[in-house]
Amino acid sequence: MPNPNKKILNRSLLAIAVDDLLYVSRYSKTVLLGISCVFSTVSYAEDMVLSSPDSSHVDTAIEKHEQQQTAQIQEALQQQTENTQTDQQHLNAALQEFQTEAVYQLNDADIPSVDQTMLNEINQIAAEAQQEAKQQEQQLPTVRQAIDAQKADDALLQTTVTAPQDQQNKVDQLIQEIQADQVQLPQFQADVSREDPSNPQTSAMTETKKRGFLARLFRRGNDNNEQVEVLPKINVTVTGTNGEPAEALLAENIEAKLSTFTVDAFEDFNVALPQIRNLTTQAAQAVGYYEPGFKFTKTDDNDLVVAVKPNEPVTVKSQLIEFSGAGATRPAFQVISVVPDLNEGDIFNHGLYETTKTRISNAGSDQGYFDAYWRMHDAKVTLPENTADISLKYETGERYQLQGVEFRMSDPDKPFPLRRSVLEKLVPFKDGDDYMSWRVNLLSNNLINSRYFNYALVNVIKPDPLDVPLELPDDVKQLLQQSQSQQDATVSSEADDATVVKSQQVVDETVFAGAQDEQTLKTASDTDQSDNDDENEQLKAQARQDKKIPVIVYLNADTLNNLETGIGYGTDTGVRLRTQYRRSIVNDRGHSFDANMELSQIRQSIDGRYMIPYKDPLNDYFNIVGGYEREVRDQIGQGVELDIESAVIGAERTIKRPLGEWQHNLSVRYRLDRITTKGDNIDYDDIPDAFKVISSDPEQESLLFGYEISRTNQDNRVNPTKGFRQFYRAEIGSKSLLTETDMAILNAGWRFIYSLGENADHQFVGRADAGYIVTDNFDQVPYNLRYFAGGDQSIRGYDYKSLSPKEDDLLLGGQALAVGSLEYNYQFKEGWRAAVFADVGNAYNEDFSNDTKYGVGLGLRWASPVGPIRIDVGAGISEDSIPIRLHFFIGPPL
Repeated sequence: MPNPNKKILNRSLLAIAVDDLLYVSRYSKTVLLGISCVFSTVSYAEDMVLSSPDSSHVDTAIEKHEQQQTAQIQEALQQQTENTQTDQQHLNAALQEFQTEAVYQLNDADIPSVDQTMLNEINQIAAEAQQEAKQQEQQLPTVRQAIDAQKADDALLQTTVTAPQDQQNKVDQLIQEIQADQVQLPQFQADVSREDPSNPQTSAMTETKKRGFLARLFRRGNDNNEQVEVLPKINVTVTGTNGEPAEALLAENIEAKLSTFTVDAFEDFNVALPQIRNLTTQAAQAVGYYEPGFKFTKTDDNDLVVAVKPNEPVTVKSQLIEFSGAGATRPAFQVISVVPDLNEGDIFNHGLYETTKTRISNAGSDQGYFDAYWRMHDAKVTLPENTADISLKYETGERYQLQGVEFRMSDPDKPFPLRRSVLEKLVPFKDGDDYMSWRVNLLSNNLINSRYFNYALVNVIKPDPLDVPLELPDDVKQLLQQSQSQQDATVSSEADDATVVKSQQVVDETVFAGAQDEQTLKTASDTDQSDNDDENEQLKAQARQDKKIPVIVYLNADTLNNLETGIGYGTDTGVRLRTQYRRSIVNDRGHSFDANMELSQIRQSIDGRYMIPYKDPLNDYFNIVGGYEREVRDQIGQGVELDIESAVIGAERTIKRPLGEWQHNLSVRYRLDRITTKGDNIDYDDIPDAFKVISSDPEQESLLFGYEISRTNQDNRVNPTKGFRQFYRAEIGSKSLLTETDMAILNAGWRFIYSLGENADHQFVGRADAGYIVTDNFDQVPYNLRYFAGGDQSIRGYDYKSLSPKEDDLLLGGQALAVGSLEYNYQFKEGWRAAVFADVGNAYNEDFSNDTKYGVGLGLRWASPVGPIRIDVGAGISEDSIPIRLHFFIGPPL
């Protein structure tokens, strides 16, 4: 094919320039038009060469543009020469003698005299255009050859089976290198000021949106995410598929793939169509449809309809999953071969194929097989048979063990705040145990949950993966050999280019002013980093040699004191202020201290807890507890108000087990209550005997020995959707041991959450509490140990502790407790639920003769980052004048 640059020069630029030169002395308008045509033709030719590598398109465009320019010149000449017939004949004669090939050999005598300055300018323009064209000719590829080579490669790939992903990447790379040797397209710099319409993921920066109070409170640190606004995407509708799951998945995948295409990129449909077709093909092949048909229709500015003809999908013809090495018989591997993600006869789904590969790789790394490598991972698709043959061969190698943990401080100059024996109790494995990822994760969780440290970083030194060549199928080997033979032909030319590159000199930037200081700092930083890298490399090499994984833990305990203050509101307490102080490490034996203070209108309290680790700082420890509480009770009846002060001191041992198992708590506590009766015109003769103990002896004491077991199963600790909790507690006191009377207090409680439906939209929550005080003299039981009902955690619609047996309209407190609740929640928005509930029960006397109370209502739930927040409006429907109360509560439902 003739070079387009040469055509531009010979047929357009020079011919038009010479025409203008012949008339330059007599026709000024023609001279100006000729010069304009010269510049226009040069500019147009350059644009065509740079914008389109298709030579046929260039030829056609040049010829069309040449015809337009010639027509303009002829029209101008006709107008100028109508009255000069003789001059026109002379011009025609001169043109017949002119030959474009001899343009550079023209003599001054061959043409009429012209303005020499203008002639020099035109000649200079022609020379520059010729030089630029020659340079572009050297860079411009032989386009026909590139297209033919591309078609040949496409035909080769279409007749070749699909290799494994890594192997296919290598094959594609080799083919691209071969194509690069045949054609090296010139590189053009994109206009960065404009968005690339071919990129459907283009996003734009916008101003940060002002968030609400709760959003700022719970989503601090996410400001950067709100500065990016994704550009609007097109709406995609897929037709032509039936209701079968496979074709439904095909339609869903195409919609998901194309829905990332931006509206801006979709504006020019003809330009966007090739990429849309490519994305659609990728989406179809990903779910096993390799030969579908598509028809794309743009129905609106942002609406696309894709009519699909699925045709026959590719199905799995055979599947080989083979393990070798020391771990070949491990259950973690065998379960994958027994229960793979794809079975013979299934549609070949790329995602499921990759899932199987990921499961195998994860099983190796989780089980400690760090010498494992893939011998082969190959998925061979044969068309038009529409079959896939899968071969997965995995070598496990030897299993690694864990070394003893090495503890380091983040600041090497600071001493360890804890004894080594305390730290070792947080390590869930011993030196020489088989490596398991859960053991390392549990170590990290233990360090965090101990609350000893500001942060703890667990560094597991694993050897680098082995780089072992894959076993290639025979057909892939042949393809690689063909590519290698073609690549060898270019080695010599590349070697020559490399020699030229090596001879180039590199400027030493350190000689510039200021560069040496920066280089010195960089060198110092690089030295520290190099030391760390050297240590890591040495540990990796040692780990591979010894088959043991080093574990290094970096600890930071710079801030041991922590103070938190918050304000809240509860319908039972009103506005309340809470303050918590914690000293995470009191001494090197791992003791810690907590103190809490709460102030509200009806309740004030302060308590402290001193923790002493026993066998395990997390799961087996002693607590020494003490506190003071003052509470005002104004719902007693007959205008009586009680001011109750309580002081408690005690000790307990807590034994925790893994989540889902029974937790144990043994305790002893001494309690002293001082009760002051207030009220006008109180007639003590009318006070019932069960209440007189308060008046006759304002101080009541009890020494109780308790034991509690509890068990919790839930799918999420913060916002569970399924779970069940149960607890059983018994406390015993004796009159001979600082207690008003012999008694045993028995309590039990159950909580459950059960969700169903998509995204757990439908949820049922229930609870039940029961208790009984076993005693022969209930009147002597301290008033603050009796049972009361009502409030947020009891029967909603009634005031806090406002329900119990009454006598002469005074609340006596119950000897028994039975309260239950059931509610239904519906999630109408992610994280938000509407609730309807019903509560039932009461605090009863010994024979359960007093009335049962009922409460019903509506509520709103929000799954906040700190746990569920509940707002309820309850009505006590058992009363003639139905009380209605607002209840607000923050905390877990279990």
